[in-house]
Amino acid sequence: MNKIIKGFGWNFIAQAYKVLFSSLILVVLARLIDVEDFGIIGMATVFVLFFNTIQNIGFDSSIIYSKTFKENHLFSLLILNVTIGVFICLIGYFLSPFLSSFYRNEEVEIIFRSLVLTVFLSSFGIVSKGYLQKKLNFKKLAIVEIVAISFAGVISIFLALKDYGYWSLVVQQLVTVGLTSFGFLIVTFKSIFKESFFSFLIIKEHLKFGYNVFIFNVINFFAQQLDVLLIGKLLGEKQVGIYLLAFNLIIKPISLLIQIFNKTIYPVLTKIKSTYVRKSYINFTYSFFFFLTPMIILLVSISQILIPELLTNKWIETLPLILVFGYQCIRMIIASPSGLLFLITGNPNKQWKYAVFISIPLRFIGVLLGYYFFRTAIGVAIGVNFFATIEMFAGFYITFKLIDLKISNYFECFRIFFLSLFILVLLLLIINYFITLIWFSLALQIITFILFVIFKKNEIILNIKKIKEII
Repeated sequence: MNKIIKGFGWNFIAQAYKVLFSSLILVVLARLIDVEDFGIIGMATVFVLFFNTIQNIGFDSSIIYSKTFKENHLFSLLILNVTIGVFICLIGYFLSPFLSSFYRNEEVEIIFRSLVLTVFLSSFGIVSKGYLQKKLNFKKLAIVEIVAISFAGVISIFLALKDYGYWSLVVQQLVTVGLTSFGFLIVTFKSIFKESFFSFLIIKEHLKFGYNVFIFNVINFFAQQLDVLLIGKLLGEKQVGIYLLAFNLIIKPISLLIQIFNKTIYPVLTKIKSTYVRKSYINFTYSFFFFLTPMIILLVSISQILIPELLTNKWIETLPLILVFGYQCIRMIIASPSGLLFLITGNPNKQWKYAVFISIPLRFIGVLLGYYFFRTAIGVAIGVNFFATIEMFAGFYITFKLIDLKISNYFECFRIFFLSLFILVLLLLIINYFITLIWFSLALQIITFILFVIFKKNEIILNIKKIKEII
C-alpha cells in the first residue's frame, strides 16, 4: 500500500511540474513566435503522432496486464520496438513530400522529416516505461520526465530568443522525447539486459494482448486528431495555430493528468478482485473529478483576463476556444477512465471496435458540421464536443456493463458536487462581467476559489481517505 501511495505522490509531483513548467514555457514561446509558426508545427505534428502511434504496438500495456510476465521478456520486446521504430522513421522520411503536398506548404516537409526522428527516439523507452509502471516505480518515471522537460524547455526559449521561430518548437520536441526515452532505458538497463536473448514466443505472447491495444490506438488517433488535420487542410496555418495554443494551454495539461491518472489506476485495478472493481472505479474517478474540476473552472475563467495581457492581442481568438475546451476537459475527466474498463476486464478487442463504430463516425460528423456551419476553428471545436458528448454516453452504456454499473448510479455520485460547481461558475462569471479592473478581478476570482476550497475542506479529507482505503 505504501508503494502505491508513494506512486500517487510522485505522479502528482511530476505531472504538476510538467503542467506548470510546460504552460510557462508555452506562454513565453507564444510571445516570441508567430501564430502561423505554431500552426505549421501543428500540421506536421499530426502526422508525427500517427507514426508514433503505429510504432507502439501495445507492449507497454501488455507488460502491465500480463500475469506471466518475467524480466527476460524485456529484451525481446525492446529489440522489436527499436526495429519497428527505424522502419517507420524511414517510411516517414520518404513520405514527407506527399504530406507537404497535402497541406500545400513546403515548410511542412522539412519540419516533418526532423520531427519523425521522435519515432526512432521513443522506441527505446516504451518497454522500459511499461515495466516501471508495472513495478509501480513512479519515482524514477517522474525524475526522468522532469529532467527531460526542463532541459528541453530552456533550450526552446534560448532558440526562440535567437529568432529561430518554429525550429525552437522542433528542437523542444526532439530533446524531450530523446531524453525521456533514453532516461527510461538507462534506469531499467540492468533488468532489460539481464538475460539478453531474443524469442519470438515472447513476442507472440505479448502480441495476443498488445495488438488489440495497437488497433485501438491507431483508430483512436484518427478520432482524436481529425479536427487538427482538417483545420490545417481547410482553414490554414493561422487557425491551426490558434486552435493548438488553446488546446495546449487547457486540454494538453489536463490530458497529461488524465493519462497519468489512468496509468496509475490501471495497474492498481488489475490487482483488485473483480467484485471490488466497480466501487474502486467510482471512488477513484469521483475523487479525480472532485480535485481537478474546480481548478479547470478557475483556469478557464482567469485565462479570459490573462491571455490578452500576457500573450498580446494576436492570440485574442483563443478566448472562446478556451471556454469550449474547458467543457471538454471536464467531460474528459468524467468519461476518459471508462476506456480502462476494456483493459481491466480483459476485453481490449471491444475497445477498438467501439472506436471504429462509434468514436470515429461521431467525431467525423462533428468536425464536418462544425466546419460547414462556422468555417472557423471555434466552430469545429463546438461540433466535436457536441458529438463527443453523445459518444460519452454511448461509451458508458457499453463499458459499464462490464462491471455491472448503471449510468444513473454513476452520475448520482456527482449530483451534489455538480451543484457546487455551478455556483462556483456563476460567481466567477459575475466577477468577470462586472469587475473591469483586471488585477482586482483576478484577485477576487482567486479569493472565491480559495473560499470554495475551504468550504469543501471536509469533503477533501473524506476523498483522500477513500483513496487510501482502496489502495
